[in-house]
Amino acid sequence: MRGLIGLALALTAGTASAQPLVLWAWERPEDLRFAGRQAEVAVQTGFIELSGDRLIVRGRRHPLDVVPGQVTTAVVHVQIDPRRRLVWTPARETQVAQAVLRLARRPGVRRLQVDFEVRASERAVLLAVLQGVRAGLPEGTQFSMTALASWCETETWLDDAPVDEIVPMLFRMGPGGEPLKAKLAAGGDFANPRCRQALAISTDTPLKNAPAGRRVYLFSPRSWTAASFETTRDRVAAWPVG
Repeated sequence: MRGLIGLALALTAGTASAQPLVLWAWERPEDLRFAGRQAEVAVQTGFIELSGDRLIVRGRRHPLDVVPGQVTTAVVHVQIDPRRRLVWTPARETQVAQAVLRLARRPGVRRLQVDFEVRASERAVLLAVLQGVRAGLPEGTQFSMTALASWCETETWLDDAPVDEIVPMLFRMGPGGEPLKAKLAAGGDFANPRCRQALAISTDTPLKNAPAGRRVYLFSPRSWTAASFETTRDRVAAWPVG
């Protein structure tokens, strides 16, 4: 998942964790009915690529099986083609924001999440897209964005993001991620207070501990199974509270 990535009901009986769980359903076939009411689903509903002066927009290509009411979040992935110099204009800014809003339309959705990983030189583009989307969101829809976990430690530009939730992704972080994971394991928290509502983990990079009371987005590098969900759910439930 590149950047992918960032938009949950509390757990029902049977789970000791106080953390609300959200399963990410990315670009592959998924059957998440096994999770029932134990977790919400955030489904990638669309893909946008900015390539030079071209805008490529498409919807989800793979089937998703869920129980009624399970999908609460529409995720739209946006990326910039690094091979071509981006041509960015006010017209293109409007087109991208409108495309995000269009791709996010799905019955029952109450949260829109933008997954848009950018380089330092592209942060103004990300903020502009977020501003355009925010302006067009239906009343009552929550707005979320994914973020590299390192941004939540060092980047003040996140304070300008017009979103309700920032989701630091605590996986695929590279060597620099170990100090942050150690900080969280010791009871610490993200430096930027705006990053303290949610977090994201992966099935293949478990954490020993993380701040309590956050919405937890769950990523799997392969299609979800009941076993992989139960293992990850139980790991989150075992995090020390405090």
